[in-house]
Amino acid sequence: MNCCIECFKSQYVNSIISNNKTVGNCDYCKSQKVFIYKASELSFFFKGIIDLYELENINGESLENQIIIDFKEKVFSQKLIKTNNIKQLISDIIANDIDNYQKVLNNPVQLKFTKQNAKNDVNKTLFLSWDTFSKEIKTVNRFHLKNPLDLEKLKTLFKHYEKELLKGTELYRARISDNPKAYPIKEMGNPPNKMAKSGRANPNGISYLYLASDIKTTLYEVRASLFDYVSLATFQVKESLKVINLSRSTYDVFRLAELETLEEVMLHSAFIDKLEQELSKPRRRSDSELDYLPTQYISELIKSMGFDGIEFKSSLNQKGLNVVIFNPEKFKCTDVSVYEITNINLDFKKTV
Repeated sequence: MNCCIECFKSQYVNSIISNNKTVGNCDYCKSQKVFIYKASELSFFFKGIIDLYELENINGESLENQIIIDFKEKVFSQKLIKTNNIKQLISDIIANDIDNYQKVLNNPVQLKFTKQNAKNDVNKTLFLSWDTFSKEIKTVNRFHLKNPLDLEKLKTLFKHYEKELLKGTELYRARISDNPKAYPIKEMGNPPNKMAKSGRANPNGISYLYLASDIKTTLYEVRASLFDYVSLATFQVKESLKVINLSRSTYDVFRLAELETLEEVMLHSAFIDKLEQELSKPRRRSDSELDYLPTQYISELIKSMGFDGIEFKSSLNQKGLNVVIFNPEKFKCTDVSVYEITNINLDFKKTV
């Protein structure tokens, strides 16, 4: 039985299938005249995923559904999901060792480390230590922590989230103005160090360049209101850069399974999610500079590893990304345009 490059979301697996240079019809997603691959020859990669699961009759799901949930859009394609052939594909992939996996194939399962006791054991140095670390750095010790995070483990973890920003990549930055006249290019960059106030990533007196992935996100981030004029600058990467992407879109599940590091990344994904959540929080007038200390600490750690910045989801525009750049001189402002806000849609909910 043959699967194909249309079955998976993994570039790593699809490159293996493509390099086989065999064209035919897929037995699972039903694609025709595509690169195909004998399903059982992918067993090594899938065992690294399946071995993460154990039986769980109360809170578990079928193996195929649990993989879709736990590795959203990182393992199976929507085309394959719609055919309801995932269980058959998994069975054929591990056909040579099917007896050892019969129970997890036919019963509800969940990730081994999702049980609370196990989670406490493996995550206590990272995710579960966040609150302790955060409280101490804000109110007890600033430079010599008694309850430090495991920095070596963090450094190893961050390497799996590396992303390249290619030369020529365009990102955006905005400033609200009182009139339709654009700010000059020289006034659209980051402020000089002496004027730099504390942000989620930068300490007071150290200036970083905060950019966004698209125009809409940029307008949200500056809190543009109805009839505001906004000067919007386009910044271009002068040379390819390395950043940490916190949105889980960077790592390849099958590549990590081959390297036997998938479990480690999954174990500590809650910490990455927490860091992204804290970095993406919009600034509020009521914020204290102390609120930014934990994320500033982690940002400086990433900077010390030689990375050029951090990319994370925008909390103000779900489809957008924000990027904080440690060395602004690696970007060039190429253009400034003026936009007028002509419409605003508000979503709201009752809280009291």
